[in-house]
Amino acid sequence: MKDLIIVESPTKARTIGQYLGKGYHVLSSQGHVRDLPKNDLGVNIEKGFEPKFETRRTKNLKELRDAAKEANHIFLATDHDREGEAIAYDLYTILKRVVKDDGAFSRLVFNEITKPAIIEALTQASEVDLPKVEAQRTRRILDRLVGYLVSPLLSRVLAGNRFAGLSAGRVQSVALRFLCDREALITQFTPEEYWELDAHLRNGEPFKASLTKVGGDKIELGTKDDANRAAEAIRAASIVVSDVEEKERRRQPSAPFITSTLQQAASSQLGFSPKRTMRIAQELYEGIALPEGTAGLITYMRTDSVRISPEAVQAARDLIGEMYGADFLEPKAREFKNKRGSQDAHEAIRPTSVERTPDDIASHLNQDQQKLYGLVYRRFLATQMTPAVYKQRKIVVAAGDYTLEAAGSTLKFEGFLKVMPEGRGKETHIPEGVKAGDALSVDEIETRQKFTEPPRRYSEAGLINLLEKEGIGRPSTYASIISVIQERGYAVRDGGSLRPTLLGQMVVDFLQEFFSETIDPQFTAHMEEDLDQIEDGEMSRASALDEFYGPFADRLTALEALIEEKASKTFRVQTDVECDVCGSPMDLRFWKGSFFLGCSRYPDCKNTVNLPPDIAVTYGAQTVAVADALAEAAASASETIPCKTCGGTMELKTGRYGRYYKCTDPECGVTASVSTGVPCPTCHEGEMVEKYSTKRRRTFYSCNRYPDCRFAMSDKPVKSCPSCEEGVLYEKSDKLVCSNKICAYQEELSAAPTADEDEPND
Repeated sequence: MKDLIIVESPTKARTIGQYLGKGYHVLSSQGHVRDLPKNDLGVNIEKGFEPKFETRRTKNLKELRDAAKEANHIFLATDHDREGEAIAYDLYTILKRVVKDDGAFSRLVFNEITKPAIIEALTQASEVDLPKVEAQRTRRILDRLVGYLVSPLLSRVLAGNRFAGLSAGRVQSVALRFLCDREALITQFTPEEYWELDAHLRNGEPFKASLTKVGGDKIELGTKDDANRAAEAIRAASIVVSDVEEKERRRQPSAPFITSTLQQAASSQLGFSPKRTMRIAQELYEGIALPEGTAGLITYMRTDSVRISPEAVQAARDLIGEMYGADFLEPKAREFKNKRGSQDAHEAIRPTSVERTPDDIASHLNQDQQKLYGLVYRRFLATQMTPAVYKQRKIVVAAGDYTLEAAGSTLKFEGFLKVMPEGRGKETHIPEGVKAGDALSVDEIETRQKFTEPPRRYSEAGLINLLEKEGIGRPSTYASIISVIQERGYAVRDGGSLRPTLLGQMVVDFLQEFFSETIDPQFTAHMEEDLDQIEDGEMSRASALDEFYGPFADRLTALEALIEEKASKTFRVQTDVECDVCGSPMDLRFWKGSFFLGCSRYPDCKNTVNLPPDIAVTYGAQTVAVADALAEAAASASETIPCKTCGGTMELKTGRYGRYYKCTDPECGVTASVSTGVPCPTCHEGEMVEKYSTKRRRTFYSCNRYPDCRFAMSDKPVKSCPSCEEGVLYEKSDKLVCSNKICAYQEELSAAPTADEDEPND
């Protein structure tokens, strides 16, 4: 009889199977084997929130049962986190029906998928961690209560139908609130003018110094006159070097990666989404085919501990000394401290063997795997290397009452940056010959008008950093939080940042009004702490759920009563558009995946106006400014065009897939896309027309001969490129640039004629 080992994924099963040979049978559960039902709450609130789990009836489960009957011993080797522990317990519960002996089951825990780690884990098998299972069960029930009970009400109030598909999540809603709060700050921001002054000075070698103080106090130049007065005073003054400061700055390497920092670094340095990062990390963890056999290349990727095993530290130090020399090796092994509240079940994310350098195994990895493995490898190696040393130099200049400063730094010794060139930063040279007491001459004084800028939207990395800081979610959930709010249409990627959609802002306002605790960061963080206490055996599942459900149930009852009383008027978002029938304000409404405006006097007035799906609006506190955007959209295309089919008139319409023309003759009824009037640069036969992507939730432009011609672009084409004739010009900042990457042609925006002016479209 063989020993049976059950892991979660088929890839992991294959890798471990190769290590252990014929004495073991390694199978995968393929994820969860039990869960709450899809079409039912599945939680008996009256019986202490007792969950009703359904077993997934699959061929895979039958295979596991059959193998368990024939096994000498059963090792439950799922991931060592809450989800993995729950899967192990569910496997035990299901397989116990066919294997009655409790002693036949053991829990197998390992941090990396390498042969030594698996062999060692087999000698240290333990039991299922029941408090950890309880923590997972509590989290699952909490999420089900919020999602299953709030989502139908959200759909009913916002979309008029409880089956409209809108949903609220316990943790995702807090992340969405962060995005909406930041968007509100951006919308409400008023730029303020200020000026900067730089003096181009010289004492032999020229350098530039910036005005920082007047009379010993920080200076603020609010107007052009302020800047001009300062410039005149500096020109008239004797300019002398009052001080020269020199010092060394030692920059220490960062701690090894944990889940959140890996996702942040992969986002900022590689452009990977958190979901993509975790998928690639999973591949590297579970095993990559190498000449010597399949091997896991990194340790477990869901962790918030920066602890590193002594053996791994020593291996890194030996390699550094051998490859880079003693000057680059930190004299004493460097250790890092975990943040308060961190779970220490796993090590930090590191390579399983420093002997497998990124260059050595590059040919066995795809491009994404190469990039992420290199990032993990270099970060880990850097932890045991010496600091980088910078020489910093600051020149302080006195010009009468005014103080100017010039500061810069140069890299004196690479240290850990030897293996992390992407972290070097920009060096600024400051003249060496300048010393205190030197008189300086002025070549030029430069003043610049500036305006304060609004706070930036959160990038995916920035949002993860905020969630971690606020104690929202756990390492294993960050990627799903970011992806879910995008998949639901509540946020979109806009450049390198996340922007809440109109729907996302409405959802947050609804939750803020009726279920404020579900989007309260402090309340959500407190619930995370309760889950940690349950895992540590310091709190019961019932206590945590009672604490949450009491006020939550009261809010549910109050909202249900309000819906019965006010129906569709329970929650309204008013706009700045007046009804052209009765003159009343129009409300923003949502129906079957798209927005429209409806008269606030409905049902007395049933006037409606369709909204383009990606129209630019300004969302305030339950109010939307959309009138200007509607007027601009209407002006950007003719209201009517001739119908090429019947010769009648086509009117401009707006639907859930964007703008289009439709023939007014009911016997014809053909539709046509909105043309830009710009010829297609690829086939030179079609023209670029307006389209809408439901997946990306934004307008794009493509050739009207699709699918025969597949040219498409995200920016609106303005006219054909007169230089290369293989691209079209589109607006970027204050210029028109060519879509053809190898064409450098540009035009000033103000001087550029539109397609209609240049080539009238018949």
